[in-house]
Amino acid sequence: MRMTPYGRSSSNWGPLMWSAARKRFGNSQQWLAEFYSADYVSAKARFLAACDRLAFAHFPLLVDAPSPTAEPLTIDVAVGGERLPTSALVVSSGVHGVEGLFGSAVQLAFLEKLTQDWHLPAGAAVVLIHALNPFGFAWQRRFNEENIDLNRNFLLAEQPYSGAPPLCEVFRRALKQAPWRFGLQNARIAKLVLRHGVRSCWETLPVGQYEHPDWLFFGGKARSQSAHLLDRLLPMLFDNCQQVVHLDFHTGLGRWANWQLLLSDQDAADNSDWWKNHFSARKVIESASGRGPYEIRGGLGSWLRAQFPNCRYRFATAEFGTYHPIRVLQALTNELHWHEKLGLSHPHHWARQQLTEVFAPHDVHWRTTSLAAGVSLIERAADALWLSAESSEPL
Repeated sequence: MRMTPYGRSSSNWGPLMWSAARKRFGNSQQWLAEFYSADYVSAKARFLAACDRLAFAHFPLLVDAPSPTAEPLTIDVAVGGERLPTSALVVSSGVHGVEGLFGSAVQLAFLEKLTQDWHLPAGAAVVLIHALNPFGFAWQRRFNEENIDLNRNFLLAEQPYSGAPPLCEVFRRALKQAPWRFGLQNARIAKLVLRHGVRSCWETLPVGQYEHPDWLFFGGKARSQSAHLLDRLLPMLFDNCQQVVHLDFHTGLGRWANWQLLLSDQDAADNSDWWKNHFSARKVIESASGRGPYEIRGGLGSWLRAQFPNCRYRFATAEFGTYHPIRVLQALTNELHWHEKLGLSHPHHWARQQLTEVFAPHDVHWRTTSLAAGVSLIERAADALWLSAESSEPL
């Protein structure tokens, strides 16, 4: 019987909430949908309660931004196991705000699968980073309080917060015009594709731009609050680390309810074989391979690798597909348009609800299938990190 890195047989894990939910739904997989929370406040409360049950250390990082409720906006970092680990499994959620509805559910389900007597190998830790963009999570936005896309904000020290793809202004002018009129928006997108090619869309829109604060995928003009907060905390956790495996959960790209592990050029060059050996090779996508959609600027993974040069830091974006890219783009432009007009005065505006749907679909099959796959990815990452080390396989 295979042993998990937590010192228990995988079939003997004592999932408290999982058992209770199964009793209500019988053999149906609908019980998995129980892990999705209605909003940021409930997601945060459930996450912290699960961490408290398992005696995880808690590091709340306060973000100075308006909240829709009395609940302060915090990035919550929870650490189980060794406080100064030599190896760590890291799972992060919510760098894109509203996508945290899914990432938080995966983190909660993983925690609830652990029993109170769980344990790790010597020197090991599990680090969960909940709601990297709490403002976006709380307000159902993809971007933060400064309209910054955090996954374009983590530039390295030598990289300037300036520049944009050559066609950025062309796409911006075309798609900012009355975006909620779906027929016109589709026509404009089709015209851009016909004139500039499909590849130009991928190379222009999502890669990151630093010139237009009122437009999509804006990486900011300086380091964000979230980046500063992580920069202060993470060295205290990882300075002693020799090995890190990090899964950062995202949604909105790819086929419905299907997952991919996206590697940056740098991570692919160093660790592609490792990811392919431990996960399905066809699911590991390298941005430089031609199979990947694009290579971004200012990504979290590249920044973390640079922060810890003496650590073997393996980072992958765990991406789960939802709707067609055009529908996702429409939702992004609609939400941005109405946010500019109304600000935070209408927290339940239809454009925010539309954005939530494209990044965390309410469809039960999507939710249950994606969540089960997400938890499985975490378990496989733990096995790859710790079981291979115990058997003296090369890391």
